[in-house]
Amino acid sequence: MINPWHKRANELIRDPLALLPLISPQPVRQFFSGDSSSLFDRFVVIVGSPGSGKTTLARLLEFSTLSSALDAHTRSEVRPLIDALNSAGVISDLKPRVLGVRLPANAQYRAIWELPYSEDIRHKLLRSLLQARAVLGWLRQLEGERVALNQIELITTGTGDAERTAIHADSLDQFRMLARETELRIFKLLSALVPPGEAELAGYTSSVTYDPLSALSAIVIKDFQGTGESIELRPMLMIDDAHELHASQFQDLDLWLRNREVQIARWVLTRVDSISPSEFRRTQLVDDIETPLPGTSHGRDRLIRTLLGRDQNRQAFRLVAADIGKRYLAQLTVFANKGVASLADALSEAQPSLTSTDIKNLRDQVGALSTETAVSQSSLEALDQVLPENAPEDLRLAVTRIFLNREALRTPQRSLFSGPSADEQEESSPKKVGATLVNGAALQLLHEFDRPFYFGFTRLADASNQNIEQFISLAGVLVDELETLIVRSKPPRLDARRQHKLLTARATKIMDEWDFPYAPRVRRLVDFISEQCVEITRRPNAPLGDGANAFGVPQDDLKLLDQDTDLAQVIHYALAYQAIVMVEEYSCKKRQWCLFELGGIPSIAAGLTFSRGGFVEGRMSQLKQQIDR
Repeated sequence: MINPWHKRANELIRDPLALLPLISPQPVRQFFSGDSSSLFDRFVVIVGSPGSGKTTLARLLEFSTLSSALDAHTRSEVRPLIDALNSAGVISDLKPRVLGVRLPANAQYRAIWELPYSEDIRHKLLRSLLQARAVLGWLRQLEGERVALNQIELITTGTGDAERTAIHADSLDQFRMLARETELRIFKLLSALVPPGEAELAGYTSSVTYDPLSALSAIVIKDFQGTGESIELRPMLMIDDAHELHASQFQDLDLWLRNREVQIARWVLTRVDSISPSEFRRTQLVDDIETPLPGTSHGRDRLIRTLLGRDQNRQAFRLVAADIGKRYLAQLTVFANKGVASLADALSEAQPSLTSTDIKNLRDQVGALSTETAVSQSSLEALDQVLPENAPEDLRLAVTRIFLNREALRTPQRSLFSGPSADEQEESSPKKVGATLVNGAALQLLHEFDRPFYFGFTRLADASNQNIEQFISLAGVLVDELETLIVRSKPPRLDARRQHKLLTARATKIMDEWDFPYAPRVRRLVDFISEQCVEITRRPNAPLGDGANAFGVPQDDLKLLDQDTDLAQVIHYALAYQAIVMVEEYSCKKRQWCLFELGGIPSIAAGLTFSRGGFVEGRMSQLKQQIDR
């Protein structure tokens, strides 16, 4: 069978029943949280980086997948997904409420742009082809669920009989035939060795003006599944991978599907790079479901929903990652036979330890610093008491070293022959040691002694930028290693050192393979931010605790993005492919900052924290200088 841990393997799974166990309900609940009805009564643009779950979401909402899920609603692995879909209003009373079809924006649609016709004609041809295939897709999925044509009734908008007559809404046979003829005629145009001239398109007039979406409002299925009941479905068109279209085609889709008179649900799923930089930045600050576009009213025009995580609380994605880990492992017999049900259980979180030589080196440093700062032995012992109980000696020594370096910076200079006063000794007593400082000490040991840091399920999930594919890509190398251990009859458990080595190698490889637009310049941007963050993370006194992973500029500096289109594009693609994450309006030191935070992959490659908040102060002009060099 297909290994779900291999990149995009779920897109190769055609059987809905095989796909359903791999879909976690948590992202579905998160996406449909709030007023989910607004996602079906107007145009919705769903934006996400590669692997954020756009295609999986669209496939889930196809009628054939919903029907399969309802048929399997008693299965334990499907029941939570049914609950999530029910909360979203996609199903109700174990019956589907939407008739969804997913149309990938393949090369044929892009080829329409290359036809030798006016832009207006090319746009109309694209609209007609999409609508013809949507109609055929709806009918094909209904027939696939054993719904006969004579059970189907088309409900139109009621604006007049002309539109209903034009699409043959009163005869399902003719309704389908018109869609087939429209698709065939446009296909012949695309496949013609020499397309007919624009003046010769009279024979294709019906194809150019085919417009059932403006007429349809609902589809009724009579005697659904032999129950004698009728159900009303909202037709739904989902155009996936819309970034593959020409920019002008995408803009026309945006204009066309905003039509307030269209009553079917219509989604366009696309990557970040197909929308403007300013528009994407705004989606990171507000949610269109709550705040409509300027100049529009709530409930009109379109919504932009992003699948990129904006919440700095990563706990929600950890639950998603844990659920996906269980679902994907369950598909591999080799793990099921060994009773390995959870990826977290196979990843050791036991703290590693340095060699005896390195520990002696640390002891010597701590001894020299304690003499230099004249910190009493009782203070050192008090510090030892507030450190985590399970912390190994090397980590304890690293934390102590940070405290002594801080003491060295704040202790006033004395005569060589004078000792500290009683008040100064009391002042030297350490306070409670927080988790960030412990992590900061561990990161310093990583850079100084190559002590493993990236291990354990929590750090694996946090490295994924709330991106499901990125999680699968990182976790996949660990799963492959675990599978090798099982084949060799060894315990399926990875220690900290092996996890760290595999993850850092994978992160480096991913960055080496970046080939998106402006990738070399994005890499220079990432390298510059990484160098600045590593320097402050390695400072002996750890001024930011666990260090920095971001470059912060004053919020007002962002006006440079509005003035410099080239700079804006580089930043935009860095965001689109999650090389960086932009955190605007971050309050610190009574000022507003914009943080250019490294993504999880660059953070691993550079040896930096995943925590948000630690940043190096700078100016936007510095980033521009690095990008342009």
